[in-house]
Amino acid sequence: MKLRNGNLNYAVEEMLVNADGTRRVKYTTQFPDGNLSKIKTSTLFPNTWSDDAIMNAIKKVGDTPSIGTRDGITLHRNTINGVEIEVMKDGNKVISGLSTGGVHTPGFD
Repeated sequence: MKLRNGNLNYAVEEMLVNADGTRRVKYTTQFPDGNLSKIKTSTLFPNTWSDDAIMNAIKKVGDTPSIGTRDGITLHRNTINGVEIEVMKDGNKVISGLSTGGVHTPGFD
């Protein structure tokens, strides 16, 4: 496990590197008043992916047929360059795009 504190407002602990290069991390945020957020877990895209590669992959997945709908939000899931990605859309607007690390969003399957 590696603790990264490159940004003074965040503390990130790398928990696991998945076979697809995605990284499961735990992180916390420090607010301007000094309070800390709850520790959260997230799966990050591989370090080798550029911001443009991430945005392009999210767009590609968002353009695929939806696999489910909840409260008017559609879920799209596909694999790009070996990384499984989920995209949530409200109409044509992307509201979330993330690497899954093998963990799927509940309530859509």
